Amino acid sequence: MVILSSARSLLLKPYGFIKSLIHRFPRFYLGCVVLLALSGYAYVLLFPLLVPIGLLNIYEIFALGDIANWQAALTWSAVVLVATLVSYRITQIKPKTPVGLTLSEDKAPELFKLVQQHHAYFKRPEIHRVVITANYELDIVKTPIWALPVWSTNTMVIGLPVLQSLSKEQFECVIARRMGQFSKRYNTLTNWLYQLRAIWQQYRVIYRKQNDFGFQPLKWYFAAYAPFYKMVSLHAARLDELNADTYAMELYNHEVVLEMITADALCRWYLQNQFWPAVYKIASVETNSLPAPHTKMASAVQTIRNGDKLDNLIDKVYKEKPRPGDAIPSLHDRVKNIGHDKPQIKKQTTGNAAEFYLGTSVKGVIDVIDKLWLKSFLEQRKLRRQKQQKQVTSEQVTSA
Repeated sequence: MVILSSARSLLLKPYGFIKSLIHRFPRFYLGCVVLLALSGYAYVLLFPLLVPIGLLNIYEIFALGDIANWQAALTWSAVVLVATLVSYRITQIKPKTPVGLTLSEDKAPELFKLVQQHHAYFKRPEIHRVVITANYELDIVKTPIWALPVWSTNTMVIGLPVLQSLSKEQFECVIARRMGQFSKRYNTLTNWLYQLRAIWQQYRVIYRKQNDFGFQPLKWYFAAYAPFYKMVSLHAARLDELNADTYAMELYNHEVVLEMITADALCRWYLQNQFWPAVYKIASVETNSLPAPHTKMASAVQTIRNGDKLDNLIDKVYKEKPRPGDAIPSLHDRVKNIGHDKPQIKKQTTGNAAEFYLGTSVKGVIDVIDKLWLKSFLEQRKLRRQKQQKQVTSEQVTSA
């Protein structure tokens, strides 16, 4: 009964089990995550390897004149055929780079200069593209150029809300932490595990859309493997994020990094919990005039950052736990990690990073991002309405 109860608890609370494993056996946990990460590579390599292995076994059967062993020859022939087909399907796949507004250097020279300065210090990674999105994010996305995630192109994905929410110096600090995180100068293991979370998810999305015969073994595997890996590697990803904050301190003093961490957590929380819910509420009611959220975002964030309730809001965010499944650690953990006891932020009296680093292009960028957001919103709303209509029709048929 005790064993059954423990097994049930493990199935119902996988995060709890993994968390207890981390605290008791941290090295064992990392070893398990490494093995799990390698299993993704192994599965993709399995099919190309099965082709020569199968052909060798078939050759040995006939070379030895073991004609009586026709069942083994038939089995290996089937294995070779399936492995060849799946291997061919693997070569057909080419992951796509992140979607968004691609910036050229002539449109944002100061931004590219900043990236180049941090690259000169950290040496890696080389950034091949810079893309602006509608989300609150600043990440370096590796896009494999081959079937296996060995060689990749690097896209710096910068959410327009990050540029609109942070000051110039805070944004520079965020760039530094991310470049340092991906530089491979420190904690190479945890950063590799961190990167694979996004890469395996790319594979999951790619194979999910493939319905041709031969994709099924890949489709089924990554449908289960990618979310499982993401769950198991969560602590390693949070550890890598905590380390990233310390890399920023190589270029900026403790006070600047502390303000960056506080501003980042505060703005992220405000947009997720207050700004966007209000936008979607308006959008669900309005039919003729839909909102242009990024046009008003900078002023909304500045109002919060300069408001009388700023200290109370920071205290609330400081007590918040990380969102389930989110690699970003809590504000509390990030502040403690750099040796401070409490968060700190000054009122934003100067302009935001978007005004400086996008310069004269800022208005055009905001307009494009708002159009991209509106297109995505309308598509999602259309799908929701179609789903609701199908449910109503199904209920009517059932009641009839």
